[in-house]
Amino acid sequence: MTVRAPPPGTLGNLTPDEQEKLQQAWIHLLRLCGSKSLEGVSFSEPVPDLTHELRQQMSDKSPDTFREGLWGFILSEHPDALVLRFLRARKWDVEKAMVMLVSAVNWRLERDLAETIIHKGESVGLKKAPSADDQGFISQYRSGKSFVHSVDKESRLVYIIRVREHDPNAQSGDSMETYILHNIESLKMLMKPPDDKCCLIFDMTGFGLKNMDFHVVKFLVSVFEARYPETLGVILIHNAPFVFWGLWNMIKGWLDPVIASKINFTRKSADLLQFVPAENLQTSYGGKDSFEYKYIEPVEGENAKLEEVEKRAEIQHERNELVDEFELRTSEWASLAADTSAEKEKASRRTETAEHLSKNYWTLDPYIRARTVFHRLGMVG
Repeated sequence: MTVRAPPPGTLGNLTPDEQEKLQQAWIHLLRLCGSKSLEGVSFSEPVPDLTHELRQQMSDKSPDTFREGLWGFILSEHPDALVLRFLRARKWDVEKAMVMLVSAVNWRLERDLAETIIHKGESVGLKKAPSADDQGFISQYRSGKSFVHSVDKESRLVYIIRVREHDPNAQSGDSMETYILHNIESLKMLMKPPDDKCCLIFDMTGFGLKNMDFHVVKFLVSVFEARYPETLGVILIHNAPFVFWGLWNMIKGWLDPVIASKINFTRKSADLLQFVPAENLQTSYGGKDSFEYKYIEPVEGENAKLEEVEKRAEIQHERNELVDEFELRTSEWASLAADTSAEKEKASRRTETAEHLSKNYWTLDPYIRARTVFHRLGMVG
């Protein structure tokens, strides 16, 4: 089996200049976190203090609040993977990348994603008396309008959206936003560097004006551009009917050039097979995979650990200690010139701590996240 080299600008494939930018980014983040690990540390190159400017993106939230929000964004992945996505999105301009990342952390805190998306999630499907928005949310999963299955030729998760199944009037805009965010946060558990992007297929077969939802389109564009950058690898708009093209002229004006550059239009099975191998493409699209989506309902008792407050606190305490250690290792590493023997030694110890953090997260996960369909399928953990 051939091991693919990580793409340029990702974990394991950074130039000395990119590594230096990553180090600078972490110095800014540690300052924003109010980390004591920076005390007494001198840097090989001076790093301007942008704390005041960046804190304005946080609506003057405290350093502890920012730190909690940042690590609530990282969760199971290597901390550098998150930071690198924002650096790539801003073409390695550290200040612009930090403004973007801090704004995204603030947005997550404002929307209370930890509670409303991660902790609550699909558990609403077990409610005896769900609210209208709860019903609107869980009905999206049951409808089969979107699902993930297999990977494309670049080992990116394939996520299919069957647009004909969408009725803009069947649920509120809030329910749709919750559904979209829950899908993204759930997919993040499955996407590991270097395969931390997805192949998004919009199946336009049977699309009509009754399916068009401008609110959803604008929301998708905004979150992938500003909140989850560098998450989309390729976008395939498949089998678009004539009625779509009049709308497309409007939609493409909303797109960031980076997102627009990822879009491909496909019509036949042969077009899709350029991106997805036949054994991974469903037979309905001309492939060899007989998979058909069926939602697996939440099960009574599957979220029992969410109520175990003391155990959660115990594991969270272990995680906090690992975060302290990672910040210490990071300040030591970030103070050294990139690509030196001393820097490489510090980087190795830091990587070990990052691995411990990831392992700790999977212990913590059932205490902070309602089980998802991916948990029930045994795809994560």
